[in-house]
Amino acid sequence: MSVALFFPGLIPTRYDTISEFVATNEQARKRFAEADDVLGYSLVEAYRDAAIYDWEVYEAGFMALSLALADWAEENLDGTPAVCGGQSFGAFMAAVRAGALSYAEGLRLLQRSVVVERDYFESLTEPLGCHFFYRLPFATVETLLKEFEERGEYVELSVALDDDVHAVSGTLATLERFEHRVREEGGFPFYTMNRAEHCSAVAGLRQRLHDEVYGDFAWRPARIPLVSDVDGRLLTDPEEIKQDLLDGWTTPVHWETVIRGLRNARVEEVWIPGARSMFARITRNSFHTRVISPKLVAAS
Repeated sequence: MSVALFFPGLIPTRYDTISEFVATNEQARKRFAEADDVLGYSLVEAYRDAAIYDWEVYEAGFMALSLALADWAEENLDGTPAVCGGQSFGAFMAAVRAGALSYAEGLRLLQRSVVVERDYFESLTEPLGCHFFYRLPFATVETLLKEFEERGEYVELSVALDDDVHAVSGTLATLERFEHRVREEGGFPFYTMNRAEHCSAVAGLRQRLHDEVYGDFAWRPARIPLVSDVDGRLLTDPEEIKQDLLDGWTTPVHWETVIRGLRNARVEEVWIPGARSMFARITRNSFHTRVISPKLVAAS
């Protein structure tokens, strides 16, 4: 059976929800210890005390957790991933798993990128953010986007995971009004990030990351193909992988793009490592799906 290892995007996850797994699982202890050596501090201690927008800590913790779950799956489940991929931030874990970057390089890339990202967003004259919500059909989301655009307010689709889960980017002031309209239409707001992503408004950030961070790393050919969440292609070339990760900043995430890429790769089963299972329902309609969660590991 052809297996795809697919890493979901970053969803802020409190340390107390994964603390037992991190403390007791061999793969997790190894990944977090390796992160300590790279980052220069205890990731567990920092994660335990982190606020939701401590991006370096949350991203490093999410990477360590996701890769540990993937390690466990490859050691304990039948099958070997023939392709891998990731949605949004998950694409960075996919690049590490595929060998385009080492784990240490992935962490250093993350650490340096966060410095540039923070400087970029803090220097904007009007703050930008990204609002996630669910239980609204895509047609309604399109209507809301048009409504705001016709009033001259900037808002842009960033994520369409399926016909139910979406995210839009815009100014924080506009997103407050957009969230109100989501509630009026019967949708459920999830959370608002203090930065925009997957939209044209952050083209300047993409350029800075290209110039100041990504070019300093030695990207390598992937050992197994990566499914791009930008255009669905299968990537192995190091330069294409680097550019694809950068393009993810300015390209909206459409889940159908990923599904098309997995189908083109003749995938039959998808493994999704992560603390939450919200992404699993999206692939279950197309592929046999296994959610690799701390609960699954504990029950095995």
